[in-house]
Amino acid sequence: MKKLEIILITGAIIVLLLVLFNTPLDSLIASVFFITLSCLYYILGFALFNNIQARKIFKADSYKGIGTWRILIAIGTGIALSILTTGFRFTILSYPAAKTLLVIGLVFVTIIIILALIKNAQEKNQFYKNITLRCLTFLIIAVIFLLLPGHLFETL
Repeated sequence: MKKLEIILITGAIIVLLLVLFNTPLDSLIASVFFITLSCLYYILGFALFNNIQARKIFKADSYKGIGTWRILIAIGTGIALSILTTGFRFTILSYPAAKTLLVIGLVFVTIIIILALIKNAQEKNQFYKNITLRCLTFLIIAVIFLLLPGHLFETL
């Protein structure tokens, strides 16, 4: 699933360039990449962030050694990043409610960062460091998108 995430993020960056240059079908391509990435985070975020392979999701052995907090934080991270990914899509395609989605996603990501920092201080686990880094990256991108002028991605 890590490879799929990297492919989708790379595609989303390329789509951003396509939208900036106003190429044909850019909104369709953007929707495919961003919706797929959003669904990946929302549905399979708990497995993705805990490094559980897709074919082992339904096996109980995959969850040994993973505590309740790790699963809850992974689920929360998946929801928060899904909201932010949808907010990015809405911003790039100049849809209404883009800023609202970004603000809601920022609130969720901030809560996840705080929880991950607290749990990392208690347990010193690489999982919480990875979650914090990933959420900070999305937080910075979301703040940049919030500060962009509204007409940047609009078609001519």
